[in-house]
Amino acid sequence: MNTSLSGLPARGLHPFDVARAIFESRFLARHRPFWVNIELTHRCNLRCSFCDKRGTGEMTASEAQRLLSDLRACGTASVCFDGGEPLVHPHIEDIVAHAKGLGLRVALSTNGTLLPQHRKILSNVDAVKVSIDGPLPIHDAGRGEGAFARALEGARVATRAGVPVALRMTLARHNVGHWRAVMDLAQQLGVVALFQPAMGSVMDSSREASDHSADGADCRKAMDEIAGCKGEGGPIGNEYVCLEHLRRWPEATRVEHCAGGRVEVAIGPDGSMFPCGRVGRGEPAPNALKEGVARAFARVRRPEGCEQCWCTLTLGNCYLYGLDLRLLRGRVPFLTRDATE
Repeated sequence: MNTSLSGLPARGLHPFDVARAIFESRFLARHRPFWVNIELTHRCNLRCSFCDKRGTGEMTASEAQRLLSDLRACGTASVCFDGGEPLVHPHIEDIVAHAKGLGLRVALSTNGTLLPQHRKILSNVDAVKVSIDGPLPIHDAGRGEGAFARALEGARVATRAGVPVALRMTLARHNVGHWRAVMDLAQQLGVVALFQPAMGSVMDSSREASDHSADGADCRKAMDEIAGCKGEGGPIGNEYVCLEHLRRWPEATRVEHCAGGRVEVAIGPDGSMFPCGRVGRGEPAPNALKEGVARAFARVRRPEGCEQCWCTLTLGNCYLYGLDLRLLRGRVPFLTRDATE
């Protein structure tokens, strides 16, 4: 089965298109917003104790549809709808249908609790990422009573619809010792699990670790155990090279080839364009809704030597952008750990 960097089946995205976008960017300086994360809204139906992405900003349906058409014209192949919680947007189904109608690969990043009310949307979605923080008591302690059961049902609804699902766990002080519970859930559901450390801010990688962040030693221990579990056939979606990178949290760890602003961008509810979801907040940013995608993308920040990249999916894109052969570990049978490091 052909898989993406998240371990999910790469439905709707051809490897040749990925290779061409990276080659043209790396070697011909022909950059384009190939992967785009769109934050339709910063509203959410939950009030998670560790989240600082709060606000009332929201794209209108017409703005979102205009943006998607503009992105497609500029070479975008894949979009992920994020938030806040994207499913609280009153026109989310129409927006997702418009994206799919344009021929885009569509992913959804969600807390999962509203998926049962939005089953129809799954016919236009190629992948779903559901946030799970651990077993029921741990998850509900941070997200509210009943959130675990509703998130799990959301994941089940997506899998029954035939949509590839990843359970994404952010390792924080309160749950770092409970990662196996999430892996076990993934195993039971027949999906994959993704892991990454909790930063000081979900919107700013440069922020110092906060009170909810896991201790560095605890994070390293968990990442080492997760890598070992992956080697034993566990349903871990993180690439080995990403696990090795993430185990260094919170030590500065350089990314040699950043995909941000070159083949990847994030767009906020007001249209502001950033190199990724974690860099550039609080700074002046070009606006894709006001300027148009092409002009905004020409001015977007392009980080050099980022040392605070802790989102495993963004990391995967960066290591792919750097053509790092360690990504082949576990994919090409004759390549061992020693041969790829």
